Amino acid sequence: MSSKATRRKQRTDQQRKGTRRRYSAKERRQALELVVAGMSRPDVAEAIGCSVESVRVWYKAAEAKGTLPEPPGNNTRIKERKEANGAKEAAELAGANEGKQEVGGAMVPVRTKSSGQSIYTPRDPGQGLGLHEEEAILEYKKKFPSMQPAQLKKQLKRFKGWRISVKAIARVLKVNGYEMVHRGSRPEGPDPIRFEAPRRGALWQADFGEFRVAGERLHLLVVLDDFSRFAVGHSLADSPEAEVVVNTLGEAIARHGKPEALRTDRGGAFSSGELGRYLETELIDHIVGRSYHPQGGGKVESLIGTVRRELWDVEHFADRQVAERRLASFFESYNERRAHMGIDGLTPADRFFGRGDRVLAAIDAVSRQRQGSLALLERSGATIEELSTSRSGAPLEVLRLVIVDGTVELRFCGARVRLGTIEV
Repeated sequence: MSSKATRRKQRTDQQRKGTRRRYSAKERRQALELVVAGMSRPDVAEAIGCSVESVRVWYKAAEAKGTLPEPPGNNTRIKERKEANGAKEAAELAGANEGKQEVGGAMVPVRTKSSGQSIYTPRDPGQGLGLHEEEAILEYKKKFPSMQPAQLKKQLKRFKGWRISVKAIARVLKVNGYEMVHRGSRPEGPDPIRFEAPRRGALWQADFGEFRVAGERLHLLVVLDDFSRFAVGHSLADSPEAEVVVNTLGEAIARHGKPEALRTDRGGAFSSGELGRYLETELIDHIVGRSYHPQGGGKVESLIGTVRRELWDVEHFADRQVAERRLASFFESYNERRAHMGIDGLTPADRFFGRGDRVLAAIDAVSRQRQGSLALLERSGATIEELSTSRSGAPLEVLRLVIVDGTVELRFCGARVRLGTIEV
């Protein structure tokens, strides 16, 4: 057996036994010298008898400390050449980067809003973001401070018809001083099972959240339609009682109809006989979650967390009346004007009122050409909101013949066909 095969067998045996060999400083130094000399890391790992990951870690640590060995050859001549050319290279680099800034690891031109040009412009100007797009990104971030780039992407697509990448949105936020939140990896264990009710009204979820207003501890009840994520009802109460649940359900049913089932946890307000008798009278099934198993009510718990992050943590309420008014405004905006990542970027109202397919068709029609969508929406007077919220039976314009700067254009569902220029 060759020496290389022997080392490979020894390393495999060590891994199988769960033992790790400690390498001396001399061996690590030898590995770094081979890497600097131009040998690939897998070949270096074979020569030393270690793993490729070990070579990578050693190289990264030495690079951070500045202790990488010099490349082979006349090191003195190389050092002298670096010192002689250092000033020249620095001057050339400064000249090349004049008027630029580092964004996402690359030097890009610096633009100012006073010049009417984009703050961030990539190397290919034809693929950059317009100033109006950057302003929209920052506007949504200010409106929804807890949203990350992927969520902002859904808002821009739903309400503007723009297809902007998550990376481009992240770069704009970074340039404007926002810090990105990097979530940890998914915890170990079985993959979560995604559940969704098959239709509107098939299942509602209800839960309480505790909040404080002017030193007073109050309890917010939220009732959510599982299929659409539409908040059908809410109530701010002194304590989590069954009477609050019954009254809130009665008001929601009067507005939106009766659900087939209600899912709650085992809280005292939901386990009482008063709620049980009410649901039995209304012929509504009561699904109670298992103890210490909150996953089944994740949708309503997530909404309560959103209320906490985007309302309670950023606003101060002088009294209970102010808090109730802001809650009503928040849930109206949540239902009608907030795209949800769990339902294809639609708003809860899109799904709840059965207009989801029409909205997606309108968005796709406009967003096929992102660069031309602004002209379509501004010059024709149509908006994504008008296309998506028009009542069934109302006239909807899908074909238009227009003249733009002397050019005749045919527009159909967001697509533009230039027919030619007008000759006098």
